[in-house]
Amino acid sequence: MIAVFEADAFAVAMLGVIFLSFGVIGLLLWCMKRNVARRNVHVDALLEELEAQEAEAEPVGAKGASPQAWEKDADWWK
Repeated sequence: MIAVFEADAFAVAMLGVIFLSFGVIGLLLWCMKRNVARRNVHVDALLEELEAQEAEAEPVGAKGASPQAWEKDADWWK
């Protein structure tokens, strides 16, 4: 029978934990890489629709909007 010292058992256990953690990280990276290749066409269509709505929307205060009573003129310090 093989004699295993406590220090050797601890080192083997730590190596097992390290390899297991690297395996989990590698699996996560592989899954992320695989899922990046799949684009959802519905999300792309929604993003294009939102961009079109933002282009059509008129910003607040544009086109002849009179300044509010509480606003100062732009050159109030002169």
